[in-house]
Amino acid sequence: MRTSNMFVRSLGVFVPDVVSVEQAARDGRYPAEEVERFQQIGAAVAGDMPAPEMARLAVLDAYDRWGESAPRNLDLLLYPSVWHQGPNGWQPQHYLQMHLLGGGVPAYEIRSGCVGMISSLELAASYLQADPDRETALVVSADNHGTPLVDRWRMTPGAVIGDAACALILGKEYGMAELLAVNATTIPEADAVNDGAYPLFPPDATIGRGLSFGDRHEEFRRRLLEKQGTGIHLKIQKTMMQQVERTLEEAGIGLADITRVAFPHGRREDLDGQMSWLGIELEQTTWDYGRRVGHCGAVDQFIAFEHLVATGGLVPGDHLLMVGFGSGTSVAAAAFRVLATAPATRPAGTRGHAA
Repeated sequence: MRTSNMFVRSLGVFVPDVVSVEQAARDGRYPAEEVERFQQIGAAVAGDMPAPEMARLAVLDAYDRWGESAPRNLDLLLYPSVWHQGPNGWQPQHYLQMHLLGGGVPAYEIRSGCVGMISSLELAASYLQADPDRETALVVSADNHGTPLVDRWRMTPGAVIGDAACALILGKEYGMAELLAVNATTIPEADAVNDGAYPLFPPDATIGRGLSFGDRHEEFRRRLLEKQGTGIHLKIQKTMMQQVERTLEEAGIGLADITRVAFPHGRREDLDGQMSWLGIELEQTTWDYGRRVGHCGAVDQFIAFEHLVATGGLVPGDHLLMVGFGSGTSVAAAAFRVLATAPATRPAGTRGHAA
């Protein structure tokens, strides 16, 4: 979708302190033999801070940068999430309404996995474009994976799981970056990639079954081999390229115009495959930042975006391409043009960049 006159007004983040992989290995939580092999550096760990509180801090960070005293003039709030947010039967967007927004803002939780921030941008842009009186939308996501059902150090071989929050204010007026185009789609044939062949009922969380993506991906791979259905992996790659090509075409730019590409934070071997398909170098990606904070749910590309702008990795005139993958399987892409450098960094303790 081409998004005419749609701008990122501000980005706010909350990235907690990082626990190093070496420390985790010394504590026996991370396989010592994998430290050098996979080159992961650390994971941002939020402790017992609830994800919605992390989201609130990210929203405040975004609004402090924008210069607004209170985020009460929004036209829409979208809260994509990946992991459990709070009590069963409770929704996190209402926490932000209670503590920041008031009740007049339409607010919805979005459940589209790790592409949630990108797909929510597509929804938010469509919502704003549909009515000339709608001016701004807030997309915010947060996850704290530090729960008994997740082992952040071993859940995905070759990667670690981090905690973080990011808030993006999207509007029709000039901002720090222009959203040029955004697209998200699903691949129904890959629906079972993360189900582990478990029954749909009762849901895993209700019976205390833990989540291991490594085990589930291996089970899915064996299932495909038995049925000679391994072509689904090629379809995922093809769909990714189609999404990228469509997004760049709608944005009016080519791969040669892209300064940096933000992928999900994950395994280096997966990234090598994506780089090969796109014909880009490691230095153009967000790998070095991602391996310092871990895979943080739906916010990976966006906290990397904020990090690049804040540290000079992106400057006005540069283009950023985001590529996302979510269980299901969903694939998304978005293209941005940087217009201005980020405002001054926030005080220590309210935002974090891994060294």
